[in-house]
Amino acid sequence: MSRPVNIHGTCIALSCAGHTAGVLLQGAPGTGKSSLALRLIDQPGFGAGSAEPVRGYLVSDDQVLLADVAGSLTASAPAAIAGLLEVRGTGITRLRNSHLPVQLEMVIAHADAADIERIPSSQVIELAGRSLPLHKIDFSSPSAPAQIRTLALIHWGLLGLSNS
Repeated sequence: MSRPVNIHGTCIALSCAGHTAGVLLQGAPGTGKSSLALRLIDQPGFGAGSAEPVRGYLVSDDQVLLADVAGSLTASAPAAIAGLLEVRGTGITRLRNSHLPVQLEMVIAHADAADIERIPSSQVIELAGRSLPLHKIDFSSPSAPAQIRTLALIHWGLLGLSNS
C-alpha cells in the first residue's frame, strides 16, 4: 500500500446489482459537492433504466485520502472526519451508513451548464499516478444525481452507449 495522498473533494460509493464504484466529486468550495453527495445518499434512483436502484454511501466529505492498495486506487476518509457530512444550513451531520474504503473508478468535476458539451469526448484525469475517467456535470442541476447514476451503470456495463 502506498502512503495516502490527501486531496480536496467529496467521495461517495455507488452500489447496484453487485457492483460498487467510488466516485470523486471535485469543484471549488461552494459548488455543491456535499449537497450532491447528500442527494445521491438520500435518494436512491435508477439512472437511465437500471432494473435495481443505485444506492449512494458517503466515503468522505471535503477531504479524501487516495492510496494505491494492491494495484487499485482506493479512497477513504481521514479519521477525524470519517462519517461526517457538511449539510449547508444545518451543520456537520454524522451519517450512520458510510462506506470505507472504496475503489475509486471515476471523477465528476463541477462545471457550469453552459460550459458542458452536449456530447463530450472521453476525458481522463491523473490522480495519485492513476488515470481515471473524468466527467463534467453542473452539480446544481436537478438531473445531476441521475446523470451520475447513469455514468456508473455505463461504467459497470449495465447500460449501453457512452461518450467513449
